[in-house]
Amino acid sequence: MQLVVSIRQRETLRDVTGDPWNGRTLEWSTASPPPAWNFAVLPRVAERDAFWAQKVRAKHGQLAQAREYKSIEVPKNTLTGFVNAFFAVVIGFALIWHIWWMAALGAFGAFVTFLAFAFREQDEVEIPAETIARFDRAHPTEVAL
Repeated sequence: MQLVVSIRQRETLRDVTGDPWNGRTLEWSTASPPPAWNFAVLPRVAERDAFWAQKVRAKHGQLAQAREYKSIEVPKNTLTGFVNAFFAVVIGFALIWHIWWMAALGAFGAFVTFLAFAFREQDEVEIPAETIARFDRAHPTEVAL
């Protein structure tokens, strides 16, 4: 029954706040689904449960300060983990069945992948402040930290 209700009413039941259970900790202050960055602006943490304290202050009429957005550098997406997992499976298979040439080939492939990852030209991508501000305005949290 719950599955039928969830499918039929998915648009009305969808959570866009990122905080469906009125959480206390900072991970509930991000949008759902989360962006490539953690927070648009680093949160000020002065209490044990900073997000909860901010919610309490907002209920008492204390509004959050205006946000100043800055560009954020995030790691560039890479297939290195996936490729090395493939080579790890090849190595494991080869070692179990004593296929030494295949194990050596898998180790060589993993080594070359690690080298390619280590000497890549660009390892971070900069997300402009305008993009972050646009996303933050389109996905408002219950309380701006």
